[in-house]
Amino acid sequence: MKNVMMGFALVVAFSFAGNNKVGAQAVKIGYFDLETMISFMPGADKIDSMMQSYVRDSINAEYDFRVSEFNYQDSVLRADSAKMLPKIYQERKTKLFQEFYLLQNWQEYSQQMYQQKQQELVGPFAQKAVEALRKVIEEEKYTHVFKSDSFYDAPKTDDLIPKVAKKLGVTIPQPQQGPRN
Repeated sequence: MKNVMMGFALVVAFSFAGNNKVGAQAVKIGYFDLETMISFMPGADKIDSMMQSYVRDSINAEYDFRVSEFNYQDSVLRADSAKMLPKIYQERKTKLFQEFYLLQNWQEYSQQMYQQKQQELVGPFAQKAVEALRKVIEEEKYTHVFKSDSFYDAPKTDDLIPKVAKKLGVTIPQPQQGPRN
């Protein structure tokens, strides 16, 4: 029985060894940075100023309004508490507490609003870049694509940004060289 098992194992091992050359696929590795690609795309440079306006005009304005409204509602509740029915007083107090909780956690709340707006503005650029990247991967038969910061040192020829930029018709600015001595 052991001989039969050993023979079967050898047949399986040789069959895999023989098929290795047939089933082998060349590995082609590239790297890509979506944020960098987006920064090169026309119109993306306006996102930062749009986000600053959003923070100033929406997030900060909403915070200021909510603080003033909270202070007003708190003063009304304190002044009228003796005249209110207990049920109405409790409802207003609960609502005021919820608003206080939001203000107390404003940093987290505003960060979520900021990220949502940023995704809304960056999304179309990212979608175009990812579609172009997929085409490059398919056309040039890349088997693995990594984020560029995954590598300590990698050849420039494996950088997919120039190929994706070409596919999108985007010009990549040349690095500035300092004065020579």
